[in-house]
Amino acid sequence: MISSILAAMRDVDGVHGSFVVTRSGALAGKDLPPMFDDAVLTEVGRRVVRLHEGLSAGGQDFDHCVMRFADHKLYLRSVPNGFLCVLSTNGVNTPALKMALTLTSRRVDPLILEAAAAAPPPSAAPPRASESPKSASGEPSKRQATYRGHRV
Repeated sequence: MISSILAAMRDVDGVHGSFVVTRSGALAGKDLPPMFDDAVLTEVGRRVVRLHEGLSAGGQDFDHCVMRFADHKLYLRSVPNGFLCVLSTNGVNTPALKMALTLTSRRVDPLILEAAAAAPPPSAAPPRASESPKSASGEPSKRQATYRGHRV
């Protein structure tokens, strides 16, 4: 249900797709190209929650946030039950996008808790590259970790 509502966001020129996460960072729904799998969006959801906590530390809640990258923008809209996130090009029609965000957030917000309750519990996150895996004996692995082709 959420995916069909989010699909309407792509009617705005320059929007690649969108996704919704709960207040805890769990993925509630998406309408994005297949290259964005659920594991990536779950990690992004956790980061959106941390960003929200950081920006709200002063006591005020944020309505929306725009992250600008070289070729894309990520719009984050806070709704009572989660966050609506939209990935777009830099040349997106901003007034049309804001209108679509308002309409979509009103329709999708009541469905976020239902979608999160129906979703299977998330599996354990894989260890981060910065954490050295332990062998069966409890010793750190001697395998070299790399990041972007460089040893770390």
